[in-house]
Amino acid sequence: MAPDWSSTPMRVADATMHTLRLSDDPLDAWHVSVALPVPGLSGPGPFPTLYLVDGFMTFPVAAHVARTTAVLSMGQLRPIAVVGITPATGDLGRLMTQRNRDLTPSTFDAPNLEGQTPYGTGGADAMLDLLSTEIVPHLEATYPLDPDDRALGGMSLGGLFACTALVRTPERFHRYLAVSPSLWWDHGLLLDETRSPAAGTGAGATRRDVYLAVGEREADPASSWPTVPPDMIAMLSGLDMVRDRAVFAARLRQDDGLRVHDEVIADEHHATVWPAACTRGLIHLYRTDRDPS
Repeated sequence: MAPDWSSTPMRVADATMHTLRLSDDPLDAWHVSVALPVPGLSGPGPFPTLYLVDGFMTFPVAAHVARTTAVLSMGQLRPIAVVGITPATGDLGRLMTQRNRDLTPSTFDAPNLEGQTPYGTGGADAMLDLLSTEIVPHLEATYPLDPDDRALGGMSLGGLFACTALVRTPERFHRYLAVSPSLWWDHGLLLDETRSPAAGTGAGATRRDVYLAVGEREADPASSWPTVPPDMIAMLSGLDMVRDRAVFAARLRQDDGLRVHDEVIADEHHATVWPAACTRGLIHLYRTDRDPS
């Protein structure tokens, strides 16, 4: 017979997407995607779980990286479940503007986001509560996920969101993966211990693991790819995400309850750093041959 081609829509193989609706308001709905470890490789669980905001950008890469690396790791990477959370819309404009509300820790009129905040800013605490009180409990009741090994991750504003949780409520998650976090937000809010005091892990608390990374080319918008228009370069003058990463990492290391690994990834830009940093971060946080001290 002649070759027979058929097609089936697919986002991430063997992943399940749920839709959570809290009200009739379109802004109160989220897609929550779950990718469990490779069947037959991982046992029955429960599994460490990485919760990612900005799921429309971060989830597909992370889910595939977690599975591929686990298959090739010769047992030296723990099987990981990956969860992606994103507003329930296929409209890119809505996705980008709603993330400006949900992932930011304070009300702030960022010059580079002029006209892109129709829903406001400063909704990170509400989003953290949604994660902790609704999304995480539901998924842990539905899937074999380990409540004693939850991680939170994201990039850019999503990385800022993970850093916000780490500073304000570190006990909610056990591991943190923050890639190219937008620590410039609100004139460096999270970098300022007087404006944003850390809750701290507390004496005797379970140690939290942190992976923090930026791309080498994020030290200066003028050296980034894609090429930034001159007017935007002027607007972003003084922005140095490599420097901000170092300042924030030094702040975190004041807390003995945090184990912090931070790095600058060679020749990566803001637009390209996620795949490399996600891979390196998962290996750092979940490798079985890692020194536990």
